[in-house]
Amino acid sequence: MRKLLFILALCASVVSCGGGSDSATAVFPSSPDPAAACTSDAQRASLDAWMQDQYYWYAQLKAGDGGAQDMDSYFQSILPNPPDRYSYTQTEESFDQLFTTGWRYGYGYALVWEPATKRLRVRNVEPLSPVASLGMQRGDTIVSIDGHSPLEIMEGVLPVVNTEGVARSFVLADAAGTQRTLVVHSRFFRMQPVASWQVMDATRKGQPIKVGYLNYNQFVTYSTSLLGFVTEHMAWAGVSEVVLDLRYNGGGAVVTSRDLASMLGGSQTDGALFAKLLFNDKHAEENLNVPFDTAAQRFSQPVEGLKRLVVITSGGTASASEMLINGLKPFMQVVLVGDRTYGKPYGFVPRSNCGTIFNAVNFETVNAQNVGGYSSGMPVDCPVPDDLDHPMGDREESRLKAALNYIDTGTCSAQAPQSAQLVPGKPRVFGETVPPQMFLK
Repeated sequence: MRKLLFILALCASVVSCGGGSDSATAVFPSSPDPAAACTSDAQRASLDAWMQDQYYWYAQLKAGDGGAQDMDSYFQSILPNPPDRYSYTQTEESFDQLFTTGWRYGYGYALVWEPATKRLRVRNVEPLSPVASLGMQRGDTIVSIDGHSPLEIMEGVLPVVNTEGVARSFVLADAAGTQRTLVVHSRFFRMQPVASWQVMDATRKGQPIKVGYLNYNQFVTYSTSLLGFVTEHMAWAGVSEVVLDLRYNGGGAVVTSRDLASMLGGSQTDGALFAKLLFNDKHAEENLNVPFDTAAQRFSQPVEGLKRLVVITSGGTASASEMLINGLKPFMQVVLVGDRTYGKPYGFVPRSNCGTIFNAVNFETVNAQNVGGYSSGMPVDCPVPDDLDHPMGDREESRLKAALNYIDTGTCSAQAPQSAQLVPGKPRVFGETVPPQMFLK
C-alpha cells in the first residue's frame, strides 16, 4: 500500500484549480531504472505501461500521438477527455517549489478577466512577493504589462520567468482611474499559503460571538504548523463559528486537507473516517481509509464545538479543498458561499521520470458516507460574485459579508439571494502565482 505522503488531491485546471487546481500526500512509485536511457521511445514505452497499470481510467486511454514534440504533448494525447480534465505534467523543480519548499521564481500576482466590465484586474498578490513590496494591490486594473494590452496578455504573450532579476513593467490603474507604473524585478520568494487570518466580533441571532476567519490558498505540508497555530489561537479566543476562505485554493496534499479538517472538527471527529481513496480495479488492494487525526496525533489545540463551517468558494476551489468540505459534511453543517466549486473528486500519486512529474489521476475520493462524484462541482448555498473592490478579510468584502450574515441570520443576505445571477461567463485567471495547470480558461 502506498504511504500517505505525497498523494495529491490537486485540481489540474491551482493554479490554480486547483484543477487547479488540485491534488493527498503519497510517495512516488518506483522510478525507472536510472541506467535506462531517457530517450523518447523509452520514456513513452515506460509511460504507456505505467498508465495501463495505474491510471484510474486505464480502459479509456487513447493511442499516443507518434508525432508529439515532447513528453507533455504525448501524455496529453493519450488522455481521455472526458472524463479526464485533471491530469498534467510539470518539472521536478516546479513540483518541489510548489509542494515541498514553498519557494518560487517570479513576481507574485494573479489576474482575472471580468467579462462584465471587460477589465483585466489583479485578483490576488502573494504577501512576500516582489509586486507586493512595490505596492500592487488586489483590485488594481491592468492597463498594460511590458507594453502588452490586456487582450494580448490573455493570449499568453508574456513569457514564463524562471530566474531572478528579470524586469517587468506594469501600468496599473486604481479605483479612481489614476495610473501608476511599477517596474518589478523577478526574484526567488516564499509563497504564503496561509494568506491571512483573524478573530472578529460578530453576532449570531443578535447575540455577540467570536468568529474565526482563515484565508488559505494551498494545501501544502509545510503550512501545517501555521494552520495549527491559527486554530489554536482561535480556540483560545473562544470562537464559536469559523469562516474558511478557500476561493483561490486549488488543492494540494490529502494529509494536509485531513489535518485542517481535524483541527476544525475537534473531538467530534477524532479517529472517524475522513475519506476513502479508491484506486482502479487492478489495485483495489491499495484502497485506503484516511481517518481524522485523534487527540494523541494532533500537535495543536483544535477549535472545539463547531456545529457549522462556512466556506467561501469559487470555480478555483478544487480537489483537496473539496475533499475537506466533503469529509466534514457527515459531522457538521457545511455552508458554501460564493460560486460553485471546480469539481475534482480525484487525486494523483505523482510519478517521476527523467525530470518530469506525471500527475495522472490514480484514485477517486469519497467521504465516510461513501459520497463523492461531485465532478460538476459543489453548488453553493449563497451565490455571491467575487469582490475585487475590497481586500480579502475585509468584513465589507461581499463574500465575507454574506458569510457573516449567514452566521447571524441563518439565511443568505438580501444582496446575495438564492436566485442571484453571477457575472455571465467564467472569469479567466492569469499570472504566475497560479500554476499553468490551474488556469481557468
